[in-house]
Amino acid sequence: MKIKGCLPHQIEFAMATDERYTALVGGFRSGKTRAMLYRYIYLSWLRKGAVKLLVVAPTYRTLRDVDIPLFLEYFDEKGIPYTYNKTDYVITVHSVVMGSIIFRSGDKPERIIGFEVSDFIIDEFDTVRSGIQKDLWTKCIARVSAVQGATCSIVTTPEGFKETHTMFVERGIGKLIRAKTTDNHYLPEDYIASLYDQYDEKLVDQYIHGEFVNLNNMSAYYGFDRRYNVVDSYVPITNEVHIGIDFNVNPFCATVGEFDGKGSFVVFKEYYLENANAQKFCDMVYDDFPTKKKIAYPDLSGVKRQTSAALGVTDLVILKKNGFEVKGNRRSQVRDRLNATNNALSKGLVLITADCKKLVRDLEQVVLVDNKIDETNKELTHISDALSYCIERLHDIRLKR
Repeated sequence: MKIKGCLPHQIEFAMATDERYTALVGGFRSGKTRAMLYRYIYLSWLRKGAVKLLVVAPTYRTLRDVDIPLFLEYFDEKGIPYTYNKTDYVITVHSVVMGSIIFRSGDKPERIIGFEVSDFIIDEFDTVRSGIQKDLWTKCIARVSAVQGATCSIVTTPEGFKETHTMFVERGIGKLIRAKTTDNHYLPEDYIASLYDQYDEKLVDQYIHGEFVNLNNMSAYYGFDRRYNVVDSYVPITNEVHIGIDFNVNPFCATVGEFDGKGSFVVFKEYYLENANAQKFCDMVYDDFPTKKKIAYPDLSGVKRQTSAALGVTDLVILKKNGFEVKGNRRSQVRDRLNATNNALSKGLVLITADCKKLVRDLEQVVLVDNKIDETNKELTHISDALSYCIERLHDIRLKR
C-alpha cells in the first residue's frame, strides 16, 4: 500500500505493525502527529476496515485543537464520508478507509474503561505527568488485551528520561523510530532557524534532533557558567532599569539590569530582602534609582498576592501606583522560563556582576529533581525565579543576536 506525500519516518511508523509496541520519537513539527493519521489508514487497509483505533492525547484541549481536526480535515479533503459524534468523541468512517477512531484524554487514566479497540496510539506521551504515565499505559493496554494482533504505539517529543525512554531504550520492548525537525522538508526554513535561536545546545538535541536528554538531577540553570557570565563590575549607561521580581515576604527578591549597548543584558544589582513587602521594595528602588524609568517583570501570581496586606491592594497594583511599568499578561510556565534563561545564559546574552552573590549562588546551586525545580532549600530559587521572569519576557523581544 502507498500513501502519497509522507515523510520516510511517517511511513515507517504507519507500517510498523509486525511489532506489538512502537514509538515514534521526534523533534518539534517533525510530522509525528500526522503519522498517526497515516497509521490509521494503513491499519484500515491491513484489517480490511475492521480497525477500531484509540487515540489518546494529554488533554481534551489537545484533542479538540489538534488531533480531531487532523483526521476530519483529511477526510474532508479526500472526500471520504464519515460521521463524527461530538458527544462521545468518535469518528466513524464509512468507506475507503473504513473503521472508527475513539478519542480520549490521558489526564484521567481511570476513565479509559468500558470498551475494546484493535489498536491504540498515545500522542505526546512524555508530556503526560510523570505520576500517571504508567497508569495511562496500563489502561490503554487493557483496552486491547482481548484482541489478537493488537498494536500499541506512542508518538512523542522526548521530555527527558521519562516512560518512553524507560520502555523503548532501557527495556527495549519494541520498535523505536527517530525523527528530527529538519527531516520535515515541508517546514519553512525560518521556522527551523527560529528554533535554533530559542534553544541552547541541550534543548536543540531534545526539541530539534529528537534525542533523549536527561535534565534530571542537574543544575536547573545549566546554561550559567561563572567564567563567562560573571563580570567584576559594571557602570550603568541608560536611563531605564529592567527589574525581575519574585513576590515573597521572606525573602522578597528582585534583580535589576539594563542592556549594555553591545548585545548583552547586564544584571548589576540584586535585592534579597527579609520581612519585606511590595511597598517597602518600591521605596528602596526609588531611593536607588530616583530618576530612571522602572520596567518590572514580576511573578504574575502577584495579581492576587498581597505582601503589603495592610494596604488592602495587590502587589501588582502597588507596583503600578508607584510608577512601575509592568510587563506580562499571563503567568509563565516554569519550563518556558528555564528554557529562555538557559538559552540566554549559554549564548552570553546575560552578564551578572560579581556583587550579585545571592543570584550567582542560586544559578549554581538550584537543581532539578523529577524534572522540577527542587525547592527543599528555602533560601534558594527565589532570586533566580526573579531573574527568569525578566529574561523570559525580554527573550523574544531583545535577547537575540
